Amino acid sequence: MRPPSVGSGRWGWAALLLAMLSFGAAACVPVTPAPPTSFAPSPVAYNTDFPDPEVVLHDPDATSAVPDFRAFSTASSWSGRWPRVPVGHGSTLGAWARGVPDALAEPLPATWQATTRHRYWAPAVEPFGDSWVMYYTAPNASAPDQCIGVAVADNVDGPYEPFGSGPIVCDFGYGGSIDPSVIVDPAGDAWLLWKNDGNCCNLATYIWSAPLAPDGLSLTGPASALIGVDQAWEDGSSGGREPWKRLIEGPAMVFADGAYWLFYSANWWDSSEYAIGYAQCTSPSGGCTKPRTTALVASGPHGAGPGGPDVVVDAGGQMWLAFHAWTPCCVGSRNVGWRSLFVSRLTFSGGKPVIGGGP
Repeated sequence: MRPPSVGSGRWGWAALLLAMLSFGAAACVPVTPAPPTSFAPSPVAYNTDFPDPEVVLHDPDATSAVPDFRAFSTASSWSGRWPRVPVGHGSTLGAWARGVPDALAEPLPATWQATTRHRYWAPAVEPFGDSWVMYYTAPNASAPDQCIGVAVADNVDGPYEPFGSGPIVCDFGYGGSIDPSVIVDPAGDAWLLWKNDGNCCNLATYIWSAPLAPDGLSLTGPASALIGVDQAWEDGSSGGREPWKRLIEGPAMVFADGAYWLFYSANWWDSSEYAIGYAQCTSPSGGCTKPRTTALVASGPHGAGPGGPDVVVDAGGQMWLAFHAWTPCCVGSRNVGWRSLFVSRLTFSGGKPVIGGGP
């Protein structure tokens, strides 16, 4: 197990030591299996191809008369154009329409990024002061790995201008880095979470975290490994015959009910076995355990292979879990299926998350 390269790499050895200690504390505790939740009570919120959704409240301070929502997703073949970061506008969490054609600025400046549109994945968007910062997965122009870039805009819709001459994080020796996500802890400190994409190269995958600078544009400390694959439902490798399907990815962390809750996806993304699990953590940097041995949200009548979780809080303080799922009849990209946006109510009861109905 090795840490991803962080920024200029000056945190490398410290990250390795901290990650080993942190991950050692994150071993699973055996528990009685609980059945996964079908999300049948939550009908599709946005019936278009919108994988790996990131949903944000447009006015997080609720200063406008009618706060609304923005949603960002992995590159999608909208109208055959392949915007790198599609945008949806929501008057509510259940009523969506297309927003700007592409949240990333056009054309991209000459940086480390390749221009292959369909390899821009899983954006995360967070306000920092008067700016909005986007973290996104992008192809590297000089290596096969994907890395996580940073872009900045003065409003939530963009256009977001890439920042810096290199990625904010990339694990070049361990499959690259994908699926960024941000949590702001109760003290106001922001943390970046991501996955090392090791399953691309027959390597292990982990969810990582590292502290962000106050402006969100750089990391300020070493990376910590939070969780890896250690449960049967997370492993889609068919007994090791397809090792690239043994993976954990798509992190989203929130602080609620006195604890940190880390939602994630696992198994193979292109199948109905893909599902959402969770771990309970003592901090954004570790102490994570998995209370269940089954998925939290699994395939149901409204959609198959749920994944790409994201937690959004509305203007009234209610939490919601946004995620994508395949059309049940047409699971997988080869079956001309798509992954629509779903939104389910998220509450906590008895020291565990509960997934309820839609908005």
